[in-house]
Amino acid sequence: MKNIDPLQRYDSADAFFMLGGSVLMKLSADAAITVCTTAADYGLVVTRAEGGAWHHPGFEARVDCIWDGVDPPVTLEALEQNNREASAFISKERSEHDVFVLTTQPA
Repeated sequence: MKNIDPLQRYDSADAFFMLGGSVLMKLSADAAITVCTTAADYGLVVTRAEGGAWHHPGFEARVDCIWDGVDPPVTLEALEQNNREASAFISKERSEHDVFVLTTQPA
């Protein structure tokens, strides 16, 4: 984990990958969707997405916005399908939840 600020909302998926991605990172909906759609390129499977509200600074987690994916190891096909489902979940929830925390693991 490199210099992740747990009180910052990250608006760039690049930051997730450059900083070693972590559940400490709060991501905007756009950044979270991009992480999900590109995680397979980094050999990562999204195992959980948690949504909530951003209160500058701070994250209010919402128990009504949790998605659980597959646990590794997984095939490339299963990984890609899982990450698409994570992205779809965030897209569906973004109207009510503006920040997401992602858990990823090596596939």
